[in-house]
Amino acid sequence: METLDRFDRRILHALQRDARLTLTALAETVNLSPSQCSRRIVRLEESGVTQGHALRLDPEALGLKVTAFIFLSMDKARMASPSDAVAELLTRDEVIDCHAITGNHDFILKVMVEDLSELSRFLSTAVTSLPGIRDIATQVAMNTLKVGGPLKIMI
Repeated sequence: METLDRFDRRILHALQRDARLTLTALAETVNLSPSQCSRRIVRLEESGVTQGHALRLDPEALGLKVTAFIFLSMDKARMASPSDAVAELLTRDEVIDCHAITGNHDFILKVMVEDLSELSRFLSTAVTSLPGIRDIATQVAMNTLKVGGPLKIMI
């Protein structure tokens, strides 16, 4: 695992909040030269600390008005690998996140779709047909208050 010093952490902190900072602006923010910043950014990328650059889109502008969380419980006695059972779901564009979890369920999926009809269609065609499903529980988000916040970085 990469050892991060305070300058690395400052760089990560600044870039998480604005990945479009120019090298000069970043260097001023973290109190390093642009060339030092550049070398550190390359090292952070090569070591896997940074995992690419992404564009955030407004889901509503794309017509994705419903966010739902689908909790799946698997009948582990009927399957070799519960993770393999959900692998097909992970290829679907509707699935934004998937986590194996503790508690009453085995997985939680975050899905985004156009409307409740599309959510119902997704559940009936993609989810209920999975082998080994014991239980499905779905909760629809009424409001989204925070999405994709920056990770906590000890500076």
